[in-house]
Amino acid sequence: MVLTITPEDWRHDTVQYLKNPNGSYSQQIRRRYYVIRDEVLFRISSDDLLMKCLGKKEQLVAMTEVHEGICGAHQAGIKMRWLLRRHGYYWPTILKDCIEYAKGCKDCQRHGPIQHVPAGPMNPIVKAWPFKGWAMDVIGQIYPKSSKGHKYILVATDFFTKWVEAVPLKQVTQVEVIEFIEKNIIHRFGLPESIMTD
Repeated sequence: MVLTITPEDWRHDTVQYLKNPNGSYSQQIRRRYYVIRDEVLFRISSDDLLMKCLGKKEQLVAMTEVHEGICGAHQAGIKMRWLLRRHGYYWPTILKDCIEYAKGCKDCQRHGPIQHVPAGPMNPIVKAWPFKGWAMDVIGQIYPKSSKGHKYILVATDFFTKWVEAVPLKQVTQVEVIEFIEKNIIHRFGLPESIMTD
């Protein structure tokens, strides 16, 4: 919360400037793009999205969750920074902190030379009934292409039954994917609760 930011916090000067822009502040603080919403400081990104600004404790929690949390895969620092920004978090030293965190991970040091992620508990995606959750992916580009010119395969798998729906495609376009979802999933099995893609 903005109200509990201490003077040692990197957000302090920015919050003070936003609350009282008439004070004497450095040009660097005046040029930054920040806004306060519901007593929380956000940074406006280059694509006009709001990213929540985190303090020291929140930064450590976010890095821990992204690196080794329930969906963490012990990625390197650059990938961690990308994930944190994609989830809408920001602080000025995010790249440096992510690289240091990844280098300090004991599991990463132990299993670094090995080309696989260290063993950890599996977190299966459980759906309560058939055809309510699907996973979709595209296979291809396939060489050589089929006799009819198909180079890709669009595949959808039901989480509950493991039922597979697949269709060959010459090109993967938005129209063909929507048509596949309508014909092969919605019209045959009803409206799904979720469709997961990478």
